Amino acid sequence: MSVILDIIRLSCAILVVLGHSNFYWFFTGYTDGIGPQNGQDYVIVFFVLSGFVIAWSIDRKKDYHINQYLFDRLTRLWSIVIPALILGFFLDRIGKNLHPDTYRMILSENHLNFKYFISSLFLHESWFFSIRPGSNGPFWSLSYEFFYYLIFGAVALLPTIKTKIIGAITCILIAGPKVLLLMPCWMLGCASYYCCKKYTLRKTSSVLLLFLSGYYLVDLMVTRWSEWSPQLHEGLGSYPLFYSAKFLDDYILALAISCILISINPWFSINNKPSSFFAKVVQKGAGCTFSLYAIHFPIMAFLAALSGSGSLRFLKYESALLLVFLLCFVFALFFEYPLKQFRVAIIKTLPVLFSRCGIYS
Repeated sequence: MSVILDIIRLSCAILVVLGHSNFYWFFTGYTDGIGPQNGQDYVIVFFVLSGFVIAWSIDRKKDYHINQYLFDRLTRLWSIVIPALILGFFLDRIGKNLHPDTYRMILSENHLNFKYFISSLFLHESWFFSIRPGSNGPFWSLSYEFFYYLIFGAVALLPTIKTKIIGAITCILIAGPKVLLLMPCWMLGCASYYCCKKYTLRKTSSVLLLFLSGYYLVDLMVTRWSEWSPQLHEGLGSYPLFYSAKFLDDYILALAISCILISINPWFSINNKPSSFFAKVVQKGAGCTFSLYAIHFPIMAFLAALSGSGSLRFLKYESALLLVFLLCFVFALFFEYPLKQFRVAIIKTLPVLFSRCGIYS
């Protein structure tokens, strides 16, 4: 099933970027780009996949300690987030000086240093905050993911009932109700994993479930590709719920995705390890999706600013979009693919992590 998860993950990351390419300032003028209008739906798909993969990773690792889990999760996040924030800061500053109009609606410079600091700690969506680090609006979902990791890890890996309760409640109180509203989407991914592990549907039931959930998703996504608007959901993107305002709609979407994962289990078992050339290519592409998500927006804004200032007159919409993907891939080569090497370097630099906390690379 890993190759299916990689295909879905890669597709959703690409569609998020295409959706953001619709903005008038990104080489489109006031005409539409080629991407979907409903970018948040694809983030919900990411939440379901994330829950599935985290439950899978915890379950298959024997004697997985909470210290090791936190090290794995934080290094995974910070290895991308810190470079993305730093690069985004400089791209925004240079781009705004070149062409202020590009950043007029996507960059607020009030308390900017504080916003970057809070975002680096993943607290930018806690309670009723909704803080954008520079131009990087898509960063909102990383705060949600961070708290889901912590809450689930506390419940799954802390040693006693008392520590589980204290750990989970502490994380919940810091996260706040807005983040928690979308946690059922993430937990549906966890539930899908455990269902796939314990049960395998009969082929007829699997086909029926796949058809019903697949038909619903295709119909929903196709309809929303061009017709969806944030204004259809009251309060979306504004105080107090911001990106959690359409939570009931998100629950249904997450349920459909989890049903698809369960329905394909008889054909693509979670224990299968595909080794075909296609699977390896997909795996390589999926390996840079975090980078693609984390840095594409500041790159898009910077390229648009260069074009608006007259420095990149030769770029058109399609070529600019390809350049965004290429630059995100280069970013991944430096910061996402070498994750194992980063972890080894951290342990060598801070051997106390191994000697006292039992953390290994």
